[in-house]
Amino acid sequence: MAPLVWFVTGATSGIGAALVAEILLRGDKVIATGRKVEERLGPQIPKSDHVVFFEFDVAVEKSEIVHKVNEACAIFGHIDVVVNNAGVSLLKSVEEAEDADVMKMFQVNLFGAMRVTQAFLPHFRAQGSGTLAFTSSSSARYTVPFMSHYCASKAALSTYVEAIQTEVRALGIRCVSFECGGFLTMLGQPRAPDADKPSFGSTQPGVEAYLPLFAEFTGIFNVDPGDMVPNDMEKLTTRMVDYVKGEGLAKGRPWAVRIVMGSDAFAGAQQKLQEDQILLSRWEDMSQMHREGSRYNELVGPKMLKFNSILY
Repeated sequence: MAPLVWFVTGATSGIGAALVAEILLRGDKVIATGRKVEERLGPQIPKSDHVVFFEFDVAVEKSEIVHKVNEACAIFGHIDVVVNNAGVSLLKSVEEAEDADVMKMFQVNLFGAMRVTQAFLPHFRAQGSGTLAFTSSSSARYTVPFMSHYCASKAALSTYVEAIQTEVRALGIRCVSFECGGFLTMLGQPRAPDADKPSFGSTQPGVEAYLPLFAEFTGIFNVDPGDMVPNDMEKLTTRMVDYVKGEGLAKGRPWAVRIVMGSDAFAGAQQKLQEDQILLSRWEDMSQMHREGSRYNELVGPKMLKFNSILY
């Protein structure tokens, strides 16, 4: 099998940097992207003609992203896999969050991924194949206090991925949302230009009424640093590559558009699914509103459910 060519956003640290290393280890080629990517990632990666460091910001205008994507596709002649990995977080109460911070987060976590996807789709259609992967979060399935905006951005992203798959699967294009739990990353920590800013969870709410809940929530993490991270980064990146390549645990298994990654993420998703089923059953009489004389369930409903399905 010829080496795949990957394009990874947000490759300067965390999951992105570890994924670039794994891709190279597997013999594939990768265009590692981000802001100041060569300066920040270059020293960690052995020199190779299989890796290119490509300056790229997902939060810029669509026209610039299209230009940069076209430029990237010319580096190796084509791209097989795009990993929309760039992401930022925000720990604030809904009441206190600043519009500028919220918009910046959505620009990176959601709108940037959308623009990158739009820019790559014509290339994937032309070659009749391609994989669009997205680093989402377990927060797409279940929420936590003081991260409402982050949870909303990731829930929107995973739902977007589901919808794209229905549009492009007949074109030979695959989509997957990797919904990650807790891994050792810099998510929530200040980047170099903001090094003087407080770290994740260290700034209390300004509204006194939220202090007890904030103390209870952040107190969960007042444990030995070695016990705070539940999942193994090497296992994550190995399985992400395995999944795209159809190897390892993914060999011979049907494609899934959403995959929970992490033991904590699995436990949380399982609880959420069980609770959703309880609420759905408990309020079924409130939900059912069939209009007398309507033939929707006979003529339209089953066809719509086919489009709603995420099983392939």
